[in-house]
Amino acid sequence: MTSAVYFCVDGGGTRSRGRLTDADGVTLASAVDGPCNPNTDCARAVASVMALWRRCASDAGHDPEDRAGITLAIGSAGLNVMRSRAAFVAACPPFGRILPINDGYAALIGAGAGKPCGMVAVGTGVTARRLLPDGTNFFRDGWGWTVGDRGGGAWIGLEAFRHALAVKDTVAPPWPLAESLIATLCGSESLDDLLANPNPERMASLTPFVLAAADAGDSVALGIRDRAVDHLVALARALTLTDDDTLYFSGGLAVPLWPFLVERLGRPIAEPLADAMTGAYLVASGRAPAEVEVAA
Repeated sequence: MTSAVYFCVDGGGTRSRGRLTDADGVTLASAVDGPCNPNTDCARAVASVMALWRRCASDAGHDPEDRAGITLAIGSAGLNVMRSRAAFVAACPPFGRILPINDGYAALIGAGAGKPCGMVAVGTGVTARRLLPDGTNFFRDGWGWTVGDRGGGAWIGLEAFRHALAVKDTVAPPWPLAESLIATLCGSESLDDLLANPNPERMASLTPFVLAAADAGDSVALGIRDRAVDHLVALARALTLTDDDTLYFSGGLAVPLWPFLVERLGRPIAEPLADAMTGAYLVASGRAPAEVEVAA
């Protein structure tokens, strides 16, 4: 392989994806692995990236131990925290070049193919970003599941879990899903074990149950879904887009929430032109602006 080979990673709170591309962005190999958020578990994030690399390199017929001519361009959850970004780079085995990018920026660039636009990404976490004509960008939310990411999978699951515990405490009316949600979240562990080590991936695992219950008319689930949509709509409006600007929605929860977002926003929204791995490639190869955030 030549130096113009890019190993592009989209690291999420629940799942990570990797793609090996040549200088023209043609896919050589791809892979999927587990969570990748250096801000919540740096060691796990590095492990996911290296697992992706080994699979991609092997599938492309390249020695996984030979990384000298490879650019690792990673857009990952948690890389908006500069301390976590530095810790990840320090802990990651060496590549020819390592380019850490906030996952929201990589998704933004992929969504609009590097052109000015707005985007709300909603998966385990949530962020909204806008790329301005001068190449700078600004963001809303993306603060992490403990204090932000309102409307995302971890937030939805945590809201359901909180309500289930309120039912368990008999301070909320009985809810048919309460015990099953707690049992699903705990798995083989006790509730004490779960409370000692909660994480966004596990909270987000409840989201399919909540959305299915909302579709079936469950009042609690409907309330959680409605509040999630309200948060996402507020973030989209905070981007202050004009009618001529394109607004993209991306991420694993964009599809199930799409009709409610369109109705509530009152404006068209578009599917991304490409994914975050393409965005990482465009930035790393100089085909899109580097990540320069401004206050807005």
